[in-house]
Amino acid sequence: MRTFLKAGFAAAWLGLASVALASPTIELKDGSRIQGDIQGIKDGVYTVMSPSLGAVQVTQENIARIVYDGSSANRSDAPARDGGMGQEIQQVQQRLAQDPETMKAIMSLQNDPQIQAILNDPAIMQAIEKGDYTSLLDNDKIKALESNPQVNQVLQQQAH
Repeated sequence: MRTFLKAGFAAAWLGLASVALASPTIELKDGSRIQGDIQGIKDGVYTVMSPSLGAVQVTQENIARIVYDGSSANRSDAPARDGGMGQEIQQVQQRLAQDPETMKAIMSLQNDPQIQAILNDPAIMQAIEKGDYTSLLDNDKIKALESNPQVNQVLQQQAH
């Protein structure tokens, strides 16, 4: 069961990682929106590179939510065999996206060769886009993440 939970968390994390590298829309509490690449997070301050505004710094307290392109696309197409797992994984993704430390950890893994191999695998990316978490959990590359020390460190941080 513990392995299943780790794999499920890894699938949620990987789904988030696949869109975290895309340009998110940051919705602020005052209703305004900033679209751009998150360059970094330090002491609760996000540095965002916006095509229209340039470099912008936004404190976490001013952020209502962060929406990533494709984060909800095609989720209704998720295979029925996933049951409620897809919804649970989406909730985990939303929680992770709101945590600056998690986003920093995800961004730090973007150059990891094992993560790059997964993100460049068309079958895995298609499963992520469709919300097919059952096939993700059955994928050998996803299962192999359990032996990746950097991924394990991120998972341990999230367990606390």
